[in-house]
Order: sequence, then C-alpha cells, then structure tokens
Amino acid sequence: MKKFILLLFVACLPIIGFTQKPLSFSVVINKDGVDAQTLYDLTKNWMAQTFRDSNTFLEQSGDEISGRGRMTFSTNMQYSSIKGFLEYSVNVQFKEGKLRFTLGNFTHVPGIIAHFNNDIGILVDSLPEKLDDMGITGVNRKACYKYYFKRGTPLCKAEFEKLSANLELFIDNRNSSKEDW
Repeated sequence: MKKFILLLFVACLPIIGFTQKPLSFSVVINKDGVDAQTLYDLTKNWMAQTFRDSNTFLEQSGDEISGRGRMTFSTNMQYSSIKGFLEYSVNVQFKEGKLRFTLGNFTHVPGIIAHFNNDIGILVDSLPEKLDDMGITGVNRKACYKYYFKRGTPLCKAEFEKLSANLELFIDNRNSSKEDW
C-alpha cells in the first residue's frame, strides 16, 4: 500500500508543479446606500472617460461590464525586441451597495513583429522553476520572459491600483459635479 501511495504521489508531481495561473487583481468597492443600477451607470460613464476605445466593452444586463484595456510596456535596449503593450481584461460586477473590480489576463503584444517569435504571451502569478513547462523554450525567449515577468508584474499591479482608486473616486464624486456647475 505504501508503494502504491508513493507511486501515485510521484505520478502527480508534474501536475502539482504546474500551478501557475494568469495574473489577476480584484477588489470589492463598498458603497453603502448606492443601488446596483446607479453603480452600473456610474461605472459605465467612468469607463467611457477612462478607456479611449470604449467600444471594446460589453454590457451584460446591468449586472456586469467586461472588456479589454491596454497599457504600454517599455523596455531597456537589451530587451527592445519585446517592447510593446500589455492588454488586459476588465470585469466589473455589481450588487446592492458594492461592486467587484477585476483586471486579469495580462497578455503581451509586441510593438514590432521580429524575425523570431517575440510574442511573450500571458503573465502568470508566479514564475515556474522551468519555463519549458509553460512552452517558453530557447535561451533568448527564457531571458525575455523573466524580464517580462520581473517588469510586467509591478506594472500591472500599479495599473490596477490606479484604475481601482480612480473608479472609487469617480463614484464618490458623483454628486459634486451636479452642485458645482
């Protein structure tokens, strides 16, 4: 029986080792006394002002808004081949008195297509020991992904914190614009 359990454990090790998930950030913003429809309308207005291409957002029956955003990913000269953008998904769900704001699925989009595969892919929540497990092979691609992970993760977190604070401020200031005309 012990041999069987040990064999089962060894067989499951590759599955246990690959636990990376796409990088994602989420926060619940509480606004007591504000109904879900008002939060929905305010968030819809905020998104139209915040994201230049607001046509990328899909409305789903007043309960949820989802879409895509984009930010610049700059690099130093050594990694200039992966300079470009990070696209991400935006999702906002609404309930009475609160909303959940989520950014996730941060994906690299190269600014210039190179003669080799310079599309680094999706950012994960933790860097695995072996990048081969994620399909990142070759010395140059591994070095680029490590740089992408090291620089991209704090950049994504800063974008999330900026956008969530901006959304909360927009909701808090909903009445001041009507009074100060």
